[in-house]
Amino acid sequence: MGTVLIVDDEPAVRELMARWVGSLGLRSQTAASADEALETLKSAHCDLAVIDVHMPDRDGFWLASEIGREHPHTAVVIATGSTDVRGSLNSTASIADLSIADFLTKPFQRDRFALAVDRGRLWRKHVLEEVEWQARLSVELRDRAARVCALMRQTSPAADAAATLATLAMERMPGTAEHAARVARYAASVSHRLGLAPDLVTAIGAAARFHDIGKVAMPDALLTKPSPLTAGETAVMRRHVEVGAHILDASETLRAAAPLVLASHEWFGGGGYPRRLVGAAIPLGSRIIAVVDAYDAITQDRSYRHRSNSADAVAELLRCAPAQFDPHIVGAFLSVLAAN
Repeated sequence: MGTVLIVDDEPAVRELMARWVGSLGLRSQTAASADEALETLKSAHCDLAVIDVHMPDRDGFWLASEIGREHPHTAVVIATGSTDVRGSLNSTASIADLSIADFLTKPFQRDRFALAVDRGRLWRKHVLEEVEWQARLSVELRDRAARVCALMRQTSPAADAAATLATLAMERMPGTAEHAARVARYAASVSHRLGLAPDLVTAIGAAARFHDIGKVAMPDALLTKPSPLTAGETAVMRRHVEVGAHILDASETLRAAAPLVLASHEWFGGGGYPRRLVGAAIPLGSRIIAVVDAYDAITQDRSYRHRSNSADAVAELLRCAPAQFDPHIVGAFLSVLAAN
């Protein structure tokens, strides 16, 4: 039997909805304010919260945001007397930021309430299924990564380690070798343009060549999925930079490239992953890889879009600097393109 939390500052409304919840074969909890609701959720497990928007002090959207943060598996249904839901949304949240299963417009009848409860419980079911699926993917990723790292620790010298990784990449990600080679060439050209030390140029070249190597440990379900990834699947896929860094770190001769791969998806202005580094905190080699990888990705066909020309790709790099890309690196890369 599930439990529904009813949050409304009007006692009569809470009592009515509690009766409706009981008639649906469910338990109910009630709260007269957002703060009381959060206190209730600390001790009571609730599958669903039906929340009034207009309450004293903190409103329903604020509460929905807090529930999403503190109790992400609890579904939320918003009840409002306004037909303009977006207009009633205050500055503390936005519709896009809130995971809301349904909206009820007051006054509503029992049948519409029952439908909202059903939608909330279905939303929760899907969320829990996604959590379970993400956990299974994470276990598979961990096991695959461990096997690749063990293989790298047993492989030497440097040429053999690089060849082993290249073979693994071809087996798991056919068609990526040309992309990796182009990114490595671009990165080397930018590194030379910047006058970097030979050892750093070598490390950047290796990191650029194997910037996506963590994907060799990704589950088949993600690598071959023909449709867009879910939020949970995207979270697992983003771990490829951490896995890639672990794989390179397991090889003594490729270890210098590991931190560059780890930071290759950070954004110059913040907001990247996995550590949300900003500006100069991102290794220079990683900033180079981010620019040249993006350029090559834009100018090549993908399963979900056609390639863009070089001019459009350059315009995109300029548009995304400095939020995503280091403007200094973009300038150096444009100089390389102009010279070729």
